[in-house]
Amino acid sequence: MAEAKPRVVMTGAAGNVGTTLWQAWEAEGKYELTLSDVQPIDQARSRTEIGDVCDLGFMRTICQNQDVLVHLAFFRGEDSAPDSDRMSDIGMTLALFETARKAGIGRIVFASTNKVNAGGESRGGGAVYTTDRFNPESWYAAMKGMAEIGGRLMVNGGDMRFTAIRIGTYSGETEPDTLRACGYLLSPRDCVQLFGLAVDFEGPERFIVTYGTSGNSWGHHCGPLDIGPAVDTLGYKPQDNMMQFRSRFE
Repeated sequence: MAEAKPRVVMTGAAGNVGTTLWQAWEAEGKYELTLSDVQPIDQARSRTEIGDVCDLGFMRTICQNQDVLVHLAFFRGEDSAPDSDRMSDIGMTLALFETARKAGIGRIVFASTNKVNAGGESRGGGAVYTTDRFNPESWYAAMKGMAEIGGRLMVNGGDMRFTAIRIGTYSGETEPDTLRACGYLLSPRDCVQLFGLAVDFEGPERFIVTYGTSGNSWGHHCGPLDIGPAVDTLGYKPQDNMMQFRSRFE
C-alpha cells in the first residue's frame, strides 16, 4: 500500500510565493494540498478554501485533518499597525498557530522576513548577520519577529516543529533587478526547494530560523543574509547565485 501523502494546508496561496509553491508541489504530487486565501486561487487542482484567515471559524475549517501548516498570509502597511480596526498580523498569526496546535497539526512552516533584523543590516562586503538578533524597522517586521517567538513557545510546550524562513527578496523572477537584489533575491526554484525541505524535515532540531535567499556569493564573499541554518540543518543546496549579475549594476 502506498504511503499517505503529507496533508499540507497553505495560507496566502494566491500570493507570489504561494503560487510558486503550490504550482510546483502540484506538479511533483508530493503533498495533499489545501490552499486558502481571501482571493480566488486560479487554476489550482487542489482543494481550495476561500475566506478570511482572521475569521476563527475559517481557521478551524482549514486546520482540520492536516499535518503541516505553511503560513504565508500577512497584512501590509497600516493593516499591521496596532491601532488598526481589524485584527493585527500578529493577532491573526498567533491565533492561527494555536488553532493549528489544537487541531493536531504537528509542523508549522512560517514565511518571515529579513526585516526582522533590518535595523542591524550589515553594509560591509561579505558580512552576514545572525538570526538571533531582533532589530525591526516597522510594525510589520516586529510582528514577524513576535511570531517567531510564538513558534518557539509552541515547540517548547509540546511535540511540534517550527521553521521560520526570513525571506530576503522574492519577486518570482530568476534574475535581480537591482544591486541589492543580487544579495537578497530568492529564485523560484530555490524557494520551492527551501520550503519543501522545511515541510519534509525530520531531523532532531524542532525549532529553526533561517534567512531565505538563493546561494548569493562572489569570490570569497557571502551575501548579506546567513543561510547557514538552511544549508547545514535542512540540507538546502541553492541552485542559483544572483551575484553573477552584479556587474550589471556597478
